[in-house]
Amino acid sequence: MQTIVLFLIFVVMAVPLGISLNSIGREAVAVSQARSLLTDRFGEEARVTQLDLDFAADPLVVRAVVITPRGKMQKTPIIQTALTETLGRPIRLDLDQILLEPGAGALEAQREELRQAGEAPSPDAQRMTSLAKMIALVTGVSADDVTIDRDHRRATAAAAALPGATISTYRTLEARAEAETEGWSVVIVPPQGPLPEVAFGDNVDTLDAGAQAAVATSIWAARRWNMPLLGVPGLPQGNVPTSPNLAQRRALAIAAVMRGRGLTPVPAPPAGQRFALVTGVTAPAP
Repeated sequence: MQTIVLFLIFVVMAVPLGISLNSIGREAVAVSQARSLLTDRFGEEARVTQLDLDFAADPLVVRAVVITPRGKMQKTPIIQTALTETLGRPIRLDLDQILLEPGAGALEAQREELRQAGEAPSPDAQRMTSLAKMIALVTGVSADDVTIDRDHRRATAAAAALPGATISTYRTLEARAEAETEGWSVVIVPPQGPLPEVAFGDNVDTLDAGAQAAVATSIWAARRWNMPLLGVPGLPQGNVPTSPNLAQRRALAIAAVMRGRGLTPVPAPPAGQRFALVTGVTAPAP
């Protein structure tokens, strides 16, 4: 009888133990699959420094920090889709990419630093996650869509179209976000939209404070959109006339500001005393 009782006890104990071991095995396989996919996508020069899967969450949460050369940067939604297919269940990916400049020196130094640090959580990674979440909040996008460049201490996000927002609104948001991130530069790329009006007073050819702000915002937007050229209404073609008219003098004042900030002004048709600079222009033929 005693033998039977002991046998039943072992059977009862073995069932939850078997379930636990099976669960642990599946989780270990999932972690291995996730690490392998990240390694394959980012390449041999990258390193997955942190990887954590929260199996209690629904959907499954995968948190990862990857140090990778700049040229190997990946889009988070694409990696999330690939992980969903590999693991066979819905997931949410929290991915921090630490971008390094080309060259083995920087990468090897980082690897050594990580080797010495072991698997301890990185305060830098935590700060960068907080930074991404803050910028995501002000730009109306997901934190996954914020690119963090640790080497240059720069955070970049393409802002969503916010109701009632103008180009000036996005420039102000960028300035406020940067003020909250000591030692970091913040780059917010606004949605394509109309540039602010540059207004001149009657018979006035100089830029007042409002006109200067409009020109500065237009230059800011052009840089964010990677536009090296802007059309300036009234700007004369070729050599500057000996006695430029009012529209030309206004355009020349704007062109001088643009050149001083690294943009190329391109002639555009005159448009009165209130006008916006023109995007999508091409350089005139020589």
